[in-house]
Amino acid sequence: MSALSAPTLRRLDRLAVQRHLTQLSSWLLPGSIYDVQHTWPQLYRSDGAGHFYGLFIEDRLLSHCAFRSVALHTKNGAFRIALLGSVATDPQERGRGHASQLLQNAIADCQTLGVDGVLLWAERPLLYARHGFIDGGQERCLVIAGGNAFDPNVRRATIEDHAALCALHAQKPVGVARDLRTMSCLLSTPGMATFVLMRGDRVVAYACIGKGADLQNWWHELGGSDCDVAALLPAAMSQMQQSEGFLLVPPYRETLAQLLAPITRSQNTVAGPMLLSFTAALHTPVWIDGLDSV
Repeated sequence: MSALSAPTLRRLDRLAVQRHLTQLSSWLLPGSIYDVQHTWPQLYRSDGAGHFYGLFIEDRLLSHCAFRSVALHTKNGAFRIALLGSVATDPQERGRGHASQLLQNAIADCQTLGVDGVLLWAERPLLYARHGFIDGGQERCLVIAGGNAFDPNVRRATIEDHAALCALHAQKPVGVARDLRTMSCLLSTPGMATFVLMRGDRVVAYACIGKGADLQNWWHELGGSDCDVAALLPAAMSQMQQSEGFLLVPPYRETLAQLLAPITRSQNTVAGPMLLSFTAALHTPVWIDGLDSV
């Protein structure tokens, strides 16, 4: 590649990135009916809050990554972290170091913003290990069976429930902080269903399945007590006509697996997000709900 055609790095705002969304969807979600706006609305919707990086030759996009900064509550206190994702390169340009160049600049900007660390979900762990990321550990996954567990107190969530669901999310000991606007944005993601358990006129638990093209057939976010979540899930699966599903179990839900034992077919682990920490207090494992993943 000649000097005249050397790629140039551009930092894009949320409006500038809009013209590249079709291309990004084809790279990141090939064949899906959902695009990147559907799947990661907190980044790519026009009202999102992402930082975007593109490597270009003239107006041709060669490679891309993005992150958003969030507050993460952990057992060691609260941290400001960057959730980094959507690392994608034109198939004709792969293997030329484009993604590494973008990552170096994104990480440098994260440090400039003063975050305590960077988390990402890695399909190529070795690439990110070269940039200082470490293994995020394993997360617990249950394969659970559906059935005919009808419960009149379980129903689909509506927009009127969003404030109650936001309040339940805020009670979690570990997770990303959300305001009501962010919660409503995430709960309205296409390709996702949310169910609630009522006690009288009060929402006491909720569970989410799917998220655009991501996490289909996965129950990935839970709110409420372990007992209430265990009561909710079988009835929600029945309403979904789901014979079998996958459940990500947060590490702080110590009794949920026991409560779900009668409908559990198997237990497995999946890789958690990799971490690049800028402070010794922030270390793996951490927990990020599926709605927050990028």
